Amino acid sequence: MKKILIITASIFLLNTLPSIADEPSDLSGGYGGIEETMQYTNKVENAFMGQKQITDEEFQKVYNEVKAKQDKKKKKNKPFKGKGFNEEDNGGYLSETATKNVVLGVPLSLTNGDGAEIPIGHYKIVGEKKNAKVFLDFYQSSILVARVPAIETKHDFDEKELNFVKIVPYNEQRVKIIYGSMDFNAYTFIKIKNNISDNN
Repeated sequence: MKKILIITASIFLLNTLPSIADEPSDLSGGYGGIEETMQYTNKVENAFMGQKQITDEEFQKVYNEVKAKQDKKKKKNKPFKGKGFNEEDNGGYLSETATKNVVLGVPLSLTNGDGAEIPIGHYKIVGEKKNAKVFLDFYQSSILVARVPAIETKHDFDEKELNFVKIVPYNEQRVKIIYGSMDFNAYTFIKIKNNISDNN
C-alpha cells in the first residue's frame, strides 16, 4: 500500500513540474503584467486538464492485480524447508500406521475360553503384552467385549501389511485369529458358539 501511495505522489509532482518551470524568469520585479500573471494562474489551475479521472473501481482493480502479482512472486520465492516428514510429523506417520487395519469383522458368534460371548459384529482388536503373556482385546466403541489369550509368534503369516488382524477358518468347532502389529505377531483359537459340543 505504501508503494502505491509513493507512486501516486510522484506522479502528482511530475505533473505539476511543467507549470513550475513556466514561471517568469524575472522574479525580482513581479510577473511582468496582468497577462503573464493570468497565463501562469491558468496553467496552475488547469494542471490536470486532459488527464482521465480514475474511479474507485478502476483503482481497486489495478490494486488487486498488483497485489496478486506480488503474492505470486512471494510464493515462488518461498524456500522449501523440508519439515513435513521429519520435524513436524514427530512420529505421527508411525502412530497412524500402528493403529491402522485393526478392525475385525466377526461373521458368527464366538465363545471365549472363560465363557464370554463375542457376538457377530465388528471389533477393534488391540494386542497387549502383560507379564510375558499376550492378549487380544475385542472392543466395540470403547467397551471391552472380550479378552482372549494368544500365542506370540515371529511368523508374519505372509501378510503384506505391518498391522493386520484376520479370522481364518480352522475346523468345525474353532476359528483361528491371526494378529500383527509393530510390537508383536500372535494367533489364537476361539470356539464357535453354535458348534460347541458337550465334550469340548
